[in-house]
Amino acid sequence: MSYADLTDRNAVESALDEFDRLGRWTFLEKYGYVEARDYFLVTDEGRYDSKAIFAAAYEAQHGVAVASDEISGGKAGAARRLQELGFVVEGLDDERGRRTYATFDAALPEFRIPFENLTAIREHLARFDFSEAYIPRSGSYIAMVPADGGLVHYINRGSIYYRRADGTGELIALPVNQLGRSGFTRNATARKPAEVCPECWLELPASGVCPHH
Repeated sequence: MSYADLTDRNAVESALDEFDRLGRWTFLEKYGYVEARDYFLVTDEGRYDSKAIFAAAYEAQHGVAVASDEISGGKAGAARRLQELGFVVEGLDDERGRRTYATFDAALPEFRIPFENLTAIREHLARFDFSEAYIPRSGSYIAMVPADGGLVHYINRGSIYYRRADGTGELIALPVNQLGRSGFTRNATARKPAEVCPECWLELPASGVCPHH
């Protein structure tokens, strides 16, 4: 098997849809994969274990099952191939063309986050010490880099994802949550297109009045 043999984006989309229908754990069990640690395929609707998604997509395209021990999930394997097919992959996408910032607030003008989510995000970040922030080339999240060299915290528009000291992952759904796929979380609020403050570029609250101006 060659990673390059996966060529059909529709097969990947089909795998994502199946992930949604079955739920994360049933999907992983069906294909014989464990929870991803470092590489996740990310869409506006959710986050997906990239190695398992690759295997399901490969089987959908070629009719051949791929066991977990037959493939690598990382930089030279399944995650890279998914990226080559045009999908955003956390852990890979942030390695090239990133924009770096000294703090979370410095990155905010480049990444629209609902105003209602900022308090919860800042409360989470206050529990840790970070050396810098960056936004990957895709612009799909703000990554916060721990000062102690630990694993990155991913700040999405509707959620936060990070790994605890024991290595287990935690997804925190924020008050206004735009994610929709069933693997990790559901919509918390139906939203109209966002309006932003022309001065600070933060997404406006429901009142339409920026509290900073």
